[in-house]
Amino acid sequence: MATRTQGRTWLRPALVAGVAALGSACVTTYEDTPMFGRTEPPPAFASTVLSIPFGDNAPNPADDAVARFHRSVLQRMHEAAKDFDAAGLEELVAGHDQPGLPPAVAQQVASYRGVARGLRFRQHLKANAKLVQVPPPTGEAPQTVGGAPALGASLHYELQVPAPADPVVLGAKDGDDPIGFVVAVAIDDTFVEGGSRNLKKQDFLWLPTTFELGGNEVLRLPIALDLPAEHAVKREVLVRVDLMPGYVHVAGNRVPVPRTTVAAATTMQWPVGYEVVAKAPLAELQRALQAFEPRAFARAFLAACATTGAEREQALALLMDQVRFGRADQAQVAMAALKAISDAPAAVGDRDGWLAWWQRRR
Repeated sequence: MATRTQGRTWLRPALVAGVAALGSACVTTYEDTPMFGRTEPPPAFASTVLSIPFGDNAPNPADDAVARFHRSVLQRMHEAAKDFDAAGLEELVAGHDQPGLPPAVAQQVASYRGVARGLRFRQHLKANAKLVQVPPPTGEAPQTVGGAPALGASLHYELQVPAPADPVVLGAKDGDDPIGFVVAVAIDDTFVEGGSRNLKKQDFLWLPTTFELGGNEVLRLPIALDLPAEHAVKREVLVRVDLMPGYVHVAGNRVPVPRTTVAAATTMQWPVGYEVVAKAPLAELQRALQAFEPRAFARAFLAACATTGAEREQALALLMDQVRFGRADQAQVAMAALKAISDAPAAVGDRDGWLAWWQRRR
């Protein structure tokens, strides 16, 4: 049985939103403010230690050979936990969990058993969680271009986590052991005159209610991004979801889980009309260059980007004619298109550099 959680989060420009009431939407508002280098710190209670410290009552390695042995095994458990080696840690715990252990050692072995369970859940998430693109909840089908919503349309995703073999209880935001996810979005826009814009945003997505992930259940968390076109001619959107560090419950035991990237999806968006241009790109480029005015700039740029093979060579020559003989704005767009479809070292705006590159190439 697939189960959809009713709580959604949203990504605000300030990156400080959390989960709202049941039924709210997760929406990222797109803005001009660059977000490079900014990271929102997780709440204090989200910090989880995955290694087990040696307490004051732990055996002293100098005491005797038995104490040194226990110490070495615990150190190996520590290393396995640090390396996220669930199988290795489980093997060490099973081999060392024997009657008659000193109380301090027995306590630490039991703690590492919990760590191993958390690492197993981490493995399950990395292997089975998916971030898929879905239709809007309204049921309205957006116009698609190249298999994705057209540039300027909102994007809707769903994080899908099937149940592991051993049921796992995930805590609600307001519970004692809340489980949350970080939704990080990177947006790369390309503009017709050669400019670009790179934005990064993130926010936290918390479970509104406690959720038992077992049997045939599927955890479904919806994410929506509201991304106006902003005059871009190409947009690449990367969405990544990380599990926040915290605690889950397995078989009645509270076990730690580390921060883990569980799913990601990349979407390339093109403006409406791109598919028509891509069917006959060289002819569309020639047509756009006949009356190469601002209204035709985007068509020329997209047509050049869609050329391949021998047509790409012809496109390069046509664009170089604009660099050589066109007005300043025409040459600028031509250089931007050339930069997008070639490996030339010349910068957009450096007419002499492009002319020199073309001369060397010929």
